[in-house]
Amino acid sequence: MTESDQPSWIVRIPTPLWLIALVITALVVDLPLQSPAIAQHRPIGIALIVLGVAVSAWGRITFSRERAEIFPSSAIHSALVASGPFRFTRNPMYLGIVVTGVGAGLTAGTWLMWLVPVAVFALDQLVIIPFEERSMERTYGDAYRAYKARVRRWI
Repeated sequence: MTESDQPSWIVRIPTPLWLIALVITALVVDLPLQSPAIAQHRPIGIALIVLGVAVSAWGRITFSRERAEIFPSSAIHSALVASGPFRFTRNPMYLGIVVTGVGAGLTAGTWLMWLVPVAVFALDQLVIIPFEERSMERTYGDAYRAYKARVRRWI
């Protein structure tokens, strides 16, 4: 493996931990600010949190059934998973986490909480997913490229 093949510290931290850390940070920073809600709808926010967790869980369960590695920084990839939610999106677990972040934004409604899904999406889109895709292409070559051509990155 070359140095560019090594996962950065950003990739080594699982995306759910990024989400949790960013939500906690937004809540703690907002405590003294007491910023008003800019866009808030708690029932829809809670529904999106439930939906996001369900989509991520479906992806995780599918990975378990296929005995695939869950961490993007894994040195090996024992399975190219294209079943379950992976038929519709290459990244259902990340999609679920972003949807959960949007739900948190709608639930709290503050501008700081609305930064959470933006930050998680940026981390996934710009750092984590590109690293995973390069790794999967090295492992599965044309089979992964065909899957990429057939299934969208997000939705």
